[in-house]
Amino acid sequence: MTLHRFLRHALGVFAVAALAVAPACKKGPEEPKEMQDIAQKVGQLDKESQKLQAAGQEQARRLREAGVTDVQPGTETMQLTEEQKKVLEERIKNEKNSSYQALLQDVIDRDKEIKELNEKINKLRAVLPKPDVAREGDSHYAKALRFLRNKGISEAEAKRLVSRVNIMERIVPGFEIYHFYNNGVYGTWVSQGKAKISPSDLIREDREHLEGERDTAVAQGEVLREEVADLMAQKQAITAEIESLRVEKTKLIEDLNTQTAVAEDQKAKLNSLHYLVGDRKQLEKDGIIVVPVFAKDRAGKAWRDEVFTSRLDLRSQETIELKASALGLKKIGKVSVVPGSILKDEHYKLVLSEDKQTATIQIVAKERFRNEKVVFAVTD
Repeated sequence: MTLHRFLRHALGVFAVAALAVAPACKKGPEEPKEMQDIAQKVGQLDKESQKLQAAGQEQARRLREAGVTDVQPGTETMQLTEEQKKVLEERIKNEKNSSYQALLQDVIDRDKEIKELNEKINKLRAVLPKPDVAREGDSHYAKALRFLRNKGISEAEAKRLVSRVNIMERIVPGFEIYHFYNNGVYGTWVSQGKAKISPSDLIREDREHLEGERDTAVAQGEVLREEVADLMAQKQAITAEIESLRVEKTKLIEDLNTQTAVAEDQKAKLNSLHYLVGDRKQLEKDGIIVVPVFAKDRAGKAWRDEVFTSRLDLRSQETIELKASALGLKKIGKVSVVPGSILKDEHYKLVLSEDKQTATIQIVAKERFRNEKVVFAVTD
């Protein structure tokens, strides 16, 4: 392997850190008994749900083994219907093969176990709060924040409360998330629900995956060290290649800085109000706005992106100051805002100085102006 190839490979190796979490809230002396009860019941529910899933899988296997295709348990409860049980019982009576009889009888007996599990699960669900069922793309953190925000908790306080509990790094569709909030105390738990994997098994799988990646990286590091030792012996032959890589590295850094600057500029544009300030008559003459007789001013045929050369970054600013002198006017009499759908006192406030030399626009509804194009048409 050449040094050029080695360096490119080494740049592609990243360190991975594993974070272990538990699907339950941290316990402290202030934890209310109601929250402890929920935690206990969620744990019981998760345990019974896993038992039910295992029993259902075993039941399906037994039915396949018996060659029974016309009798299948429900996908939700994994139980046989009364009619299905009658069909199997009738087959047991008429079957002469004792082994086959025993197999069918085992299916019916197992159905009793599944029924008992369903009853336990239903009793637990009846006393637990309604779970928040995970869907594709959901995150435990986002669901916890949404729950607290819906309780009227501020964004900052919600984040503080969530930071004090254990949040699963990854959840899968079907997981059931339980929340508790009372008197400033928040707790959250995750149970398997209808997912095919339990929360603890998912955490274990993720940990094993990360450990596997770590071991692979360590092994690759050993190989790379051996190759470095060999490459050092060839240093004189590849000096020119090293210099080439240095030049390439400098160029990559420059390109990265350029791309970062472009990305930041685009971000600023998306979060800015793009505006144009001008004399109303001149703006009308230039075709940028249209001034109807009995309607609000509106965009004209010359309304184009390139005319909006000024912008206000709404992430850090919220006022625009208009000066009569800058517009070639003796005073500011009126400021019209185009488009007319932007409403005074609802979306913005206008304050005119006593000498009418300055008008200050105060942005009230930032979201209404974000990445919006607006004309401030001034008349004296």
